[in-house]
Amino acid sequence: MNRWQKIVFRQIAAILLAAGLVNPLQANAFQSHAAIENAIANYVKQENVPLENLQVTITSLNKQLRIPQCEQALIINMAPGSKLIGNTSLTVACDSPKQWKIHVAAHIDGEVNALAARYPMMRGSIISKNDVEFVKKRYSQLNYGYFASIKQLGGMEVRRNIKNGQIITPGFVKAQKLVLRGQQVTIIAQKGGLDLRVKGKAMMDGLQGQTIKVKNMSSKKLIYARVVSPGMVKINF
Repeated sequence: MNRWQKIVFRQIAAILLAAGLVNPLQANAFQSHAAIENAIANYVKQENVPLENLQVTITSLNKQLRIPQCEQALIINMAPGSKLIGNTSLTVACDSPKQWKIHVAAHIDGEVNALAARYPMMRGSIISKNDVEFVKKRYSQLNYGYFASIKQLGGMEVRRNIKNGQIITPGFVKAQKLVLRGQQVTIIAQKGGLDLRVKGKAMMDGLQGQTIKVKNMSSKKLIYARVVSPGMVKINF
C-alpha cells in the first residue's frame, strides 16, 4: 500500500468510525496469515497423508492479502482434483462474522520408505526380496517414482543396471515373462470343483496375469488363457 492509498484508507476508516459503522477494536482486525498456515498444516496432519515427518509449505499466500478476522475455526478443504501430496491446492473459508473464501497453493512433503538395491544388479537378473532394502527418502526427491512394497517388486526383471544403494524406480524394471512363445505349457481348466489339466503350446510370450493365445495339443484348437505362473495358463468356463 503506497502513501496515497494509506491516506485514503485512514479517511474511509475515520468516516466509518464516526458513523458508528465500525467498532474501533475491529478497524484493523485482519486474519492472521500464520493462523491460516497453521490451520492448513493441522488439516493435512489429520488426513492420514502417507508421509513421515510432514512438512507443509504455503507457496501462494500474498503478504499484502488483507481479509477480515474470522471468529470461528477456519474451514479447510481440498480444491477439486487436488491431492494431499506434492504440489496441491486448498480452499480456506470463514463463515463469521463475514463470509470469505480464498484459494491457497501449498507443497506437502515428507519421508517415505523406498526400496533400494542392496548391491549392484545387472540387466536381465530377476529381483528377489534379499536383493533390496528399505531406505528413508524425501518424497520430493523421488521424481521418477519408487516401490514401497517388496511384493510389488519381487519377480521383476532388471531392464537397466542398478547401482548399489540406488532407489529402484519403475523405469529400472519390467515384468518377467513367465511364458515364452513356442513353449510347452500346462492349461488349467476350472469349473466348480473340477480341475482339468491338458498340455498346450504358447503361441506368444506372456507376462504375469496377461491373456495370451495357446494351442490345446489334444484338440488342436486355439484358445485364450491367462498366465498364472511359469509355464502355466488358466481358463475359466
